[in-house]
Amino acid sequence: MSQGLHHSDHEFVGQAKGVLDRAVGEVDHATALRLQQGRLAALDARARRSSWRTWASGLAVASLAAMAVLLWTQTAAPPQHAAVSLDDFELVTSVENVELAEDLEFFHWLADDDQAG
Repeated sequence: MSQGLHHSDHEFVGQAKGVLDRAVGEVDHATALRLQQGRLAALDARARRSSWRTWASGLAVASLAAMAVLLWTQTAAPPQHAAVSLDDFELVTSVENVELAEDLEFFHWLADDDQAG
C-alpha cells in the first residue's frame, strides 16, 4: 500500500512540475524579472534575519555560560551560627570549666542544701 502511495506521489510531483514548467515558459520577461527580484529580496531578508538570530542566540549562550561559571565558582558564605558554636565550644573546653565540671557534684549538693535550709 505504501508502495502505491509513493508511486502516486511521484506521479503527482511530475505532473505539477510539468504544469509549472509550461507556465514559466508563458511568463513574459518583465514578470520573470520581478519574480527573480522578489526571490532575491526574500533570500536577502532571510539572511539578515538569520544573522540577527545567530548573534542573539550566541549572546544568550555566552550569558548562560557566564552565569554558570559565576555560580560554580562562588563560595558559600559560612552560616553565622558556626562562629557562635565555636565560641561556646571554647567556653566549655577552657581549663576553668573543666575544673568546674570536676566539682559539679559539690555544686549540686550546695544548691540542694540551700533549698532545704
